[in-house]
Amino acid sequence: MGDNLCAVFYGRGDLRMENRPLRQPAEREVQISVRNCGLCMTDVHILEDGRIAQFDITSPSVPGHEMSGVITSLGASVTGFKPGDRVTSDVPKTCGYCNSCKRGRLSLCQNVGYLGIPTMDGGLGRHVNIPARMLYRLPEGVDFEDGAVTEPLSVTVNAVNRAGIGLGDTVLVFGAGPIGLLALQVARAKGATTVCVADINSDRLKLASELGASRTVLTASSETDAQAYAQKLVDMVGEVDAVLECSGAQLCLQAAVHAVRPGGCVALVGFGPENMVIPHTTAIAKEVDIRGCVANHYCFPAALKLMETGKVKVKPIISHRFSLDEVPQALEVVRKRQGLKVMINCAQTAA
Repeated sequence: MGDNLCAVFYGRGDLRMENRPLRQPAEREVQISVRNCGLCMTDVHILEDGRIAQFDITSPSVPGHEMSGVITSLGASVTGFKPGDRVTSDVPKTCGYCNSCKRGRLSLCQNVGYLGIPTMDGGLGRHVNIPARMLYRLPEGVDFEDGAVTEPLSVTVNAVNRAGIGLGDTVLVFGAGPIGLLALQVARAKGATTVCVADINSDRLKLASELGASRTVLTASSETDAQAYAQKLVDMVGEVDAVLECSGAQLCLQAAVHAVRPGGCVALVGFGPENMVIPHTTAIAKEVDIRGCVANHYCFPAALKLMETGKVKVKPIISHRFSLDEVPQALEVVRKRQGLKVMINCAQTAA
């Protein structure tokens, strides 16, 4: 059978490390020897709840949607790749024929499946088979750890694009987690002159400054007045053209609407409670453009180019590294929000 150690979700709270049978790739698939796989709160939510969105764990499922590796074999009909190619994978597996796909909104596919989400095995194992059409080669100078961060980076590229951020803009970023720290760098790369980052964690704000934030704001956990908080931020940086809301906190969502200029954009990137309250009248009176942002919408090539050219640095946001057999401990670090990006070396086993 060979060594195909995998992290496997069997149901709510049921994670097992086991050696799984390794099948040959199907006609349009490639087999990948996984080198690195990043973890995020999505993986924790799937394990804790036994589901995410409309996807339930109905059979054993391998998580891991932030991955990179080396192609080891090809399905019979695969062209354009060869064994030895270093690759990363997009996450949505789309149908190509629903109305969303026909409009070019692939991440909104009505028949979508997702790498590492129940029903489609992901990269938290030694090997994985993935449809060739989902793969991208890693450029020279982009290593496997970088490659495993392509997916979250592509999410922030999409968010910055949807927010319409461009040359000379002033941008406010709420949340200095991995997504916020990547979004900060992408906004800078797109030409934003001023990027202010707000968070409740001073260590994360220090890193934000090192990665290019013009200003950082340490937010008191006791802060409750969103309008006053927003005014304080505007007094610091001036007119705000766009807000990237990466925290998922209601205070920040409300402050975003108050802080952004009339006609500006608030991009919703971070997930939070389902039913949050917004300053409704303010949003109407200022014609605030509130946009949801999910997945990446063709943004993998741009994300890879940003890393290749050094405009975005992902190594500083990797706070923890674990071997494949340490996935249970790694997920605890993510669950307790003890670090930033947690990275698994899938080719390594702890001594």
